[in-house]
Amino acid sequence: MKYCAKCKVNVHHQLTNCPLCGSYMDEKDDNDNCKVYQTMDEKVKYPTLHEIKSVNFFKFKFNRILLVLLAFCIALNLLLTPQSIWSAYVAMGVVVAIFCVMTPINAKYKVEKHVRTDVVTLTLVAVAMEFAVLKGNFAWFTVEYVLPWIYVAAIVLLDVLIAVQRHKNMQLFSTLIFCTVFTVIPQIVLWITHSLGIFTAKTNVNLITFFASILNIVIVFLLCSRSLKEEMDRNLNI
Repeated sequence: MKYCAKCKVNVHHQLTNCPLCGSYMDEKDDNDNCKVYQTMDEKVKYPTLHEIKSVNFFKFKFNRILLVLLAFCIALNLLLTPQSIWSAYVAMGVVVAIFCVMTPINAKYKVEKHVRTDVVTLTLVAVAMEFAVLKGNFAWFTVEYVLPWIYVAAIVLLDVLIAVQRHKNMQLFSTLIFCTVFTVIPQIVLWITHSLGIFTAKTNVNLITFFASILNIVIVFLLCSRSLKEEMDRNLNI
């Protein structure tokens, strides 16, 4: 058997993580050489699980229907109106529907994982939308006006959830850090483009969200340092 130094308990030698705290088991704590534990391991058997599979319409059919409709729209666009790219908007709508709606439902995502998926997907779709509207050009409108509000909405939602569920949900702080990183990236990109003479921002929206997001995470850390430490202990085993 293996031994968890945190929980002070012995666990089965086939497990790599402690079933109580989730910590990784160190091989040096494996006490298989002990005859007492060897005898105990021989008596411990896991039951055979039989999975009952059922066809889930939303999981196996709905996404395929969306992809078929997308293919039909692309073909229709190329045949009837090749001078327009309206099927690109349909494609972006399908991407949002699949990754922001259907995937979280099918995978039964918790709210923090749902936020992460939505932030990444909406970022890519917003950038693609500007390229589609401007027919391959990029005017930095998305970076200046669209993305900051997406990230601010995610951070505000996480702040509210941390205020009411930080002791129940141990993934909220890491998700807040994830969203904060996304929030500061646009301003860093704008600083780089300005220094290279490529583009100069016309507003201070990203600059405000840059410092506001950093200040927000500092305040959350100070107010919820104990809960944050517990999350880091659980997720990073530190």
